[in-house]
Amino acid sequence: MLQLMLVLLVVFVFITLTDISLLFGAVLLPFAVYFLVNLKHQSNYHFWLTFASFLIPAALLLSPDAWAWFVVLYIVATVVHHTLKKEISQELALFYVTATLMLSFIGILNLLQGFGVIQPISDAYLGIRSWYMEQLEMYGTLASDLDTDLIRASMDQIFINLPAYITVIAFMLALYTVLMQRVLFSSSSVKMWNYRSFKDWAFPRFILYLFLTLFIVSFFTTEGTTAQSTVGNLLIVVEWILYIHGLSFSYFFFMEKKINVVLSVLLLIPLIILRPLTLLIGVFEMIFRIRTLLQLKRK
Repeated sequence: MLQLMLVLLVVFVFITLTDISLLFGAVLLPFAVYFLVNLKHQSNYHFWLTFASFLIPAALLLSPDAWAWFVVLYIVATVVHHTLKKEISQELALFYVTATLMLSFIGILNLLQGFGVIQPISDAYLGIRSWYMEQLEMYGTLASDLDTDLIRASMDQIFINLPAYITVIAFMLALYTVLMQRVLFSSSSVKMWNYRSFKDWAFPRFILYLFLTLFIVSFFTTEGTTAQSTVGNLLIVVEWILYIHGLSFSYFFFMEKKINVVLSVLLLIPLIILRPLTLLIGVFEMIFRIRTLLQLKRK
């Protein structure tokens, strides 16, 4: 009973602070997930009882976006509990949580727009773009040195690729959540996912073929079409996968060369910043199978 009351308190604090700022919800998400997963391990009934206890009051008293965060919290907790119960690898758990967050974010945005709770994102974007271009025009001397058409086109491209950026944000939040679960459950009897060091994160070569296919197809799509938008979004997501693959291989290479762990982490910092370079490293590693060659050489 004491644990149930504690979970109720944690969920209350989560939805209260989330109602103040969605950023608080993102920061507190792993901690709230920990308490809910721990409760679900002990009593599935009490887990859903806490959800039912807050569902209607949250819908009546909270803003729609805060209520949506509340629903996402329970969805993520359910997925995390399922991955722990099935004893899958940590990378696969990260994929499931990322997919859950991404689909939840996009689904909730569509629902809020469909019910008229928020204005269509396209209308909001056009308003922001118009305001920004007006600000540029107000400063005539400065604006004369800028290519306003290029700025407008860049803003349009960012908006078109919004689903891809939502996926990247979902991955970052999922990574934060999954890693925090390992820390928070360290002293618990709950068995964690099978751990694999970051240096061993090797994505299948299929990602390279998908990247090359999308890259080539992008040259044959018409700008402003649905096909161009779809290919562009997929390309951004695949590029981030190759970026992570490049970082993982770089760390693997440093470890193979017996470089000190602290120095290896310091060497990764420029690669984290220089994303295009790291992406190329990931591409070349997949093409030439450098990791495999080094492992065979070790044997």
